[in-house]
Amino acid sequence: MSYNYGECLTNQTGLSEFEGRDSVDLLARMIYSEASIESNECRRGVAFVASNRKNDGTWGSTYESVLLWPNQFYRMYSSNARCPETSSSAWLDSLNIAASMTSQTNPIGGRLYFCSEPNTPESDARDILKIDHTYFYNR
Repeated sequence: MSYNYGECLTNQTGLSEFEGRDSVDLLARMIYSEASIESNECRRGVAFVASNRKNDGTWGSTYESVLLWPNQFYRMYSSNARCPETSSSAWLDSLNIAASMTSQTNPIGGRLYFCSEPNTPESDARDILKIDHTYFYNR
């Protein structure tokens, strides 16, 4: 039996509809919802923010804890995360990145935060790197 990656989920309180989902599914949903219009390099950057946070431990030690941490990945609250267009190249690329993180090249180093234009990094941001329309940074 294969996993139903990207199946539509009903909006529930907070992000509870994502609890217990496969880590590849969760990561792909975050990548897709945060960077679907960006390049694969930027998508990998977004994915590695989650990976870096998982390795850091401040937000927990699993993709689920990192991605569902309150007020961190804003677009996880969006319909794009809850019901991705699974036939789109953006979803397929996001899923591929999520499924092969161990063989992906990290384009952002150890950066732990990102924001997309028109937003800009907070005033205490350091080590700022811009890929496409997304800023990656530390604090």
